[in-house]
Amino acid sequence: MSTYSARDLAEFDDLAASLILDPILGFTTHKMSSKFRPVRRDKDELRRIVREFQRTGNSLLAYDSLVTGKWSHNFFLCKTKRQVAAFNEHAMRYLHVFHPTSGFRIVPSKRYTNDNKMGAKVVVSQEWQKGDCMPKLSGVISEMNPDEEKVLLRPGQNDFSVMFSTRKHCSQLWLGPAAYINHDCLPTCSVSRWVFLGCLLVDVKFGWL
Repeated sequence: MSTYSARDLAEFDDLAASLILDPILGFTTHKMSSKFRPVRRDKDELRRIVREFQRTGNSLLAYDSLVTGKWSHNFFLCKTKRQVAAFNEHAMRYLHVFHPTSGFRIVPSKRYTNDNKMGAKVVVSQEWQKGDCMPKLSGVISEMNPDEEKVLLRPGQNDFSVMFSTRKHCSQLWLGPAAYINHDCLPTCSVSRWVFLGCLLVDVKFGWL
């Protein structure tokens, strides 16, 4: 079971995506918090850090370069050691999207009207075979109780990545890079585990998923 609370997962996902994914896409992806504001970092600098990581694959150097400045001191000051480690772990998931060996990309998508027709989707950047798992395409699932749902969710606005588990009889928040896998009635991949990974159901070619 995930060790992330739903509240922590929502906060960490908003921040990690804004530091790593949004500068590359060139727009702000959907966020869980209606009050979220990006940290004060130069977008060109953030983009340069991620592009350099694409070249070198040095995740520790990239992470240290991303979490510098006054904002990071203020952010981590009020976090426990467990929360700091959890944010580090979640930010690494977003960095690994851009790892030289990831085998996929997250690119703009105009499929979803809730994002003003500007969202994002996962596409592969190499051929994958049925049964392959994509270790760098991952995310986190966190269960929510009714009180957390009332606090965190705004129907039609930020419930884009929530599923109801009939087995556990509760809502689950799914966030991280793998949450950008688009729904399809003829799926090409499946996800599993609390820290979920993308695994292929069929052979896929460049540009699919």
